Amino acid sequence: MKMPLAYRASILALAATLGSTPALAADQPSDQTVVVTAQSTTPFDESAGLDKLGATLFDNSRSIQIVPRELIDQQGGVQLKDTLRNVSGLVQGGQYAFGFYDRFVSRGLNVTFLNDGLPDTTSDLGGYVHSLTGVERVEVLKGPGSALFGTSAPGGTINLVHYRPTDRAAASASLQYGSFDKITANGSLNGALGGGVNARVDGQFQRSDGYRGTRNRSGEVSGTLAFHPANHDILARFEYHRIEVHPDAIGIPFALPAAGSTRVDPLNVSLDNRYYTPFAFADQSIKRAFLSDAWTVNDSLVVNLRTAYTDRDVDLARNAGGRLTGTALTGRQLRQQQDNIHDFVFQAEPTWKFSAGSMPVTLLAGFEYRNVSATTRRSTADLPNIANVYSPVIPETSLAALNFQCDKAHSCNDAKVDGRFYGLYATAQVDITPRLKLRLSGRQDWFNTSAEGRSVIPTNPGSEHPCDPPTTATTCPFVPDQPVVRNDDRFEWDVGAVYQLADSFALFGGYANNSYPIFNTEEPQSIGQVPEKGTQVEAGLRFRQGNWLSLSTSLFRTTRKNVYVIVLNESEVYSYRVKGWESDLSLRPVPAWNINANFTLQDAVLTDYPQNMTQIGNRVPSVPKRIGNVWTSYDIALPDKIGTFQLAAGLRYRSDYFGDTAQTRLLPGATMVDLTAAVLNGPWTIRGGVRNIGDARNFDYAAGVGSGAIPGPGRTFFLSLALKTL
Repeated sequence: MKMPLAYRASILALAATLGSTPALAADQPSDQTVVVTAQSTTPFDESAGLDKLGATLFDNSRSIQIVPRELIDQQGGVQLKDTLRNVSGLVQGGQYAFGFYDRFVSRGLNVTFLNDGLPDTTSDLGGYVHSLTGVERVEVLKGPGSALFGTSAPGGTINLVHYRPTDRAAASASLQYGSFDKITANGSLNGALGGGVNARVDGQFQRSDGYRGTRNRSGEVSGTLAFHPANHDILARFEYHRIEVHPDAIGIPFALPAAGSTRVDPLNVSLDNRYYTPFAFADQSIKRAFLSDAWTVNDSLVVNLRTAYTDRDVDLARNAGGRLTGTALTGRQLRQQQDNIHDFVFQAEPTWKFSAGSMPVTLLAGFEYRNVSATTRRSTADLPNIANVYSPVIPETSLAALNFQCDKAHSCNDAKVDGRFYGLYATAQVDITPRLKLRLSGRQDWFNTSAEGRSVIPTNPGSEHPCDPPTTATTCPFVPDQPVVRNDDRFEWDVGAVYQLADSFALFGGYANNSYPIFNTEEPQSIGQVPEKGTQVEAGLRFRQGNWLSLSTSLFRTTRKNVYVIVLNESEVYSYRVKGWESDLSLRPVPAWNINANFTLQDAVLTDYPQNMTQIGNRVPSVPKRIGNVWTSYDIALPDKIGTFQLAAGLRYRSDYFGDTAQTRLLPGATMVDLTAAVLNGPWTIRGGVRNIGDARNFDYAAGVGSGAIPGPGRTFFLSLALKTL
């Protein structure tokens, strides 16, 4: 790995002396028994930053969930993917996930990531693994979010909300060790610097040998300043991330179909078998600066200004291709790619609170400008065949011995891409009566995207587009000084209502649509394509009873159109719709006992597939029909000076689903049970757990190159120690 030793040592030293895992406050006497209960994942009296207007979840016309830090720590979560179980309809997966970044699906559609409300420089085909360093909570908006956020995927939006500095001196530290020699050390410092300025520093170091050798190593540090001059709330943050991953983009190959059958499962081989090259890597350096100001002009007007700049460098080599021929894995390739991405975004959002007659109104207007510029370079090398998939031996012996090429048979590019996005928008909530609330949102966006060659390369699947002007050839490569440009203007809107039949019972529903310009460095040739579009219709109800019961259930219908993908070096476009029902329950029968549960039932089918009309009506790849999760914890008061014993257990269930549109490659479902236990004593927390205690065979998602299924780990464990002082 390429992380300098001094850098690793500095991050580890920081993490060993600091920390960010919440525990009991030190101002509680150490000999006093304290019962700690995790917050609900659907606290209806809270509001989410994703909403922008400050409405509580109970009064919101959209399905939004909040996963609090307390629950994340109770489950031993250290990465964003560890929180998915707490949100209905949200799973890891999606086609073309290459093993080195987060790719999630909500209600059958891709999701977008935000960092404190602003884009985090990822795309649907390229990103990074999000840690939970300094993260206070995770917010999830389900369905299209373009009316609020502009360029966003139709499945939903995930927002990571970080802790803000306070004037109270605090320090904390945590260390977690688990299977595959996984070590996660966190640290934080918080307090006043004087002159009305508060500061916070968060750091994390993580390393793991990884399941099936997918080792990873990362170091992160962020520093935040907050100060409050008259009528202003100013926040400034700088982040640095170094992430090194050894990705598996192959998984376990699918078997060949038996006579008279078309459906196949992953090969019945040991899940420890490896088919990816030992020279695969994905290294990233991310630097991000964030600045915001909430200016209170008067009692009825607040102007929010936000801006961020991100510089992201990606250096990777990942597997591509691969098909089973008899007992051999043939057609293997390794793609080498370097990206440099610059992302600048600015938002200005004045928010008014006033009355229209007897109706209270909250109105937000906004302007957003975003510029993403990037360079990308790729070449491809052929890899030797793996002779026997039942006893695999990786033939390649060194990266230097491989011949990386650029021609018709080897995907390559050398291009610069640029995207400029402008948006004008407004959203309003009107309390027509104390029980009836109406939400209206509209946004006009202008998208300008372009791609241009930096050098002359041959026509190939990684850099081809329709010739402009048309020639005798059907496709042309990118060339210098001849950019391929696309301009689009789109209007997105969102309308919904909430009606409270009683203080504890509310009906909600609405419609939202979505536009998503195709813009990424993985497929720069896609930049000239028509933007994706999505819609959602939703209707549901919420029920609450005191602070011990909250229930949300809804019916939804989503669509995704103009989905552009590359399959076997050929471009394809398809559309699909998802109909479903989901429910989330938070129950506290007694103060010491918490139950959180969710269930999703969904039907996702192809509605348009020009390349193969016979597949219309087939199930959509990577979308399981059923998803279910339960998490329960119970706190037992122990004698003084020992504290509280917390016992927790969870169940995760996902039904089978297909890895291709032809419905031939079936990923089997799985049910897994997890157990954790903790001792909570004043500022100390000691926690341990076992995941997938039954060692159930499971798969995370279908491999991005279409050749296999990525196995999930069997039985694993973790043990953590956390200290927080005030």
